[in-house]
Amino acid sequence: MMDVDVCPECKVPRQFIDTHIWLSGGIIVQRADQKHRMVLIESDNLDPLFKGIGELIGVSIEHIVIETKLRSSRDYMNTIIPDEVKEQVRSFKMDIKPLIEAMNVIGHMLGYGDSKLIEVRYTKNPDDYVIERITDPYSVLLWCGDLAGSSEAVVGYAHEVKYEFVSPDQVEIIAWPSQRPPKFQERLQLKEYALLDGDIDLEKCGTCGGPAALSGYAWDVARGVIKVVERDRRVAMLGPAYIEAVFDELEKELGEEIPRVVVEAQRRFTRGSLYSPAEVGSEEDFRKLLALRGLGNLRELRMDGRGMRMSMQNAAVPLMVTGLIQGYFEDITGVESNVEWELKDDDTLELEITPKK
Repeated sequence: MMDVDVCPECKVPRQFIDTHIWLSGGIIVQRADQKHRMVLIESDNLDPLFKGIGELIGVSIEHIVIETKLRSSRDYMNTIIPDEVKEQVRSFKMDIKPLIEAMNVIGHMLGYGDSKLIEVRYTKNPDDYVIERITDPYSVLLWCGDLAGSSEAVVGYAHEVKYEFVSPDQVEIIAWPSQRPPKFQERLQLKEYALLDGDIDLEKCGTCGGPAALSGYAWDVARGVIKVVERDRRVAMLGPAYIEAVFDELEKELGEEIPRVVVEAQRRFTRGSLYSPAEVGSEEDFRKLLALRGLGNLRELRMDGRGMRMSMQNAAVPLMVTGLIQGYFEDITGVESNVEWELKDDDTLELEITPKK
């Protein structure tokens, strides 16, 4: 059994609360690096979404997904692993295994699945490797990036990675030293968010100080699974800039069809899933739900017989948010719809949904 300190009131792991800050603009950031934004998003559709895009274009996008998540994990681990610890590992004064186990604990708390270290060899030679086995991974492709990126953060040089399923719900991933092509690295540009202040004040847990509404999420730390209790849907905490980089790169190669593919996939997944009319209750309740998950600051939500209009500052993963809102609209109206959206330079997302005729 994994020994994790959990708040007795809201049942959220204390380290999850202690390492993140919920800002007034509907934003979650790392406490140690407040330029590093995070979001709590549904994860069950991530790999199907990546696969669906690849099928549409006739080419696998696995390498793009893995590379972007590699950077996310490398940056994340570089902020939370002290330099002196990395130096001790690199000089062989500290065994690398306990550090890998500690990183696995972090992955469990972020909802990445039940990861176990199978074997590691670290001698600063090309034949070094690390093998992890993950049960119920939140995303196989993103986990590949997690392992390679974490390895890079610890030892300080580039890694390659591959995976193999050992059962339908269990995957084995191996990472090893390699020279990543510089040309491919240069093609990926990571987004910097405006991070505008807002007026959202989420009610806090009286014991740990984290958002009280997180009590509606269930952490099964041993399995590395976080679920929305009311809807029994799985979520995970990750950096939105790296998901957006995947979509941006695909749009460069394929043109304007990719954003609509992403929106449509998210719309289909959202219908009857994440938010119900009973859960949302009011515009203010919905605003707080979006802020709790770090998706942005809802400024306007109007619905009438002609459809729905929405404006949200600090929008993270705007394509996925657009599909989410469209799916929510169809849930509460029972009609199919069309959607148009615009993301402004200050990360304000404007969208309009109209019923199909």
